[in-house]
Amino acid sequence: MELQRAKAEVLRYLGHRSQTLSPELDALVDHCLAQLRQIAKPRHVMQTLSIDSEPDGVLLTDSDILLPGQDLIHHLSHCHKAALLAVTLGVEADSLIRRSEATDLTASLVLDACATQYVEEYCNHLEDELRQSAGGLFLTARFSPGYGDLPLTVQPQLLALLDAQRSIGLTCTDRFILLPRKSVTAFIGFSHQPVAKVSPCLRCIRQSDCQYKKEAHTCEHS
Repeated sequence: MELQRAKAEVLRYLGHRSQTLSPELDALVDHCLAQLRQIAKPRHVMQTLSIDSEPDGVLLTDSDILLPGQDLIHHLSHCHKAALLAVTLGVEADSLIRRSEATDLTASLVLDACATQYVEEYCNHLEDELRQSAGGLFLTARFSPGYGDLPLTVQPQLLALLDAQRSIGLTCTDRFILLPRKSVTAFIGFSHQPVAKVSPCLRCIRQSDCQYKKEAHTCEHS
């Protein structure tokens, strides 16, 4: 059942709608899912941090890092602490996708979608574990650099705080793109009161031309 859900998500990322699934694409998705999951080496590092809201952003009080913007303030309102997590599928997944680009473009696109789905699945698993150990606290959805007005420029500070390069081999470029590419950093807030499940789509900078929105779906950021 889990693999069937994973396959459905991969097809959604590929833009496959309700049209009939060809036997060729059906078999290719199955093959790419199995291939990606055999070679990928998902790893993570996580740290729980005390937080305070400031006029210009959210302060990580244990490190004096200020995360600028109003959207994260809104997202973590009523939260006194948050988990910062970093997840990567490792260089093996990136290498598999790159090799496929040189020989079979269609397969590389499917592998890319499989990797995106796998990262999200792994993050969901970590979130479930946090929820089970939260001691009655309520969790927000994940919020990552690049959402709303939280800039990607905070990535180096977050990776340094987590010692992510040493612990899971995760770095970023001078343009703040995570390496390996199939990686995620995100915050999950802890609150003493129920948290409204507000979709990040409401503050997403891509909402005006989002294909998922036009089709009444949500993207992986939801």
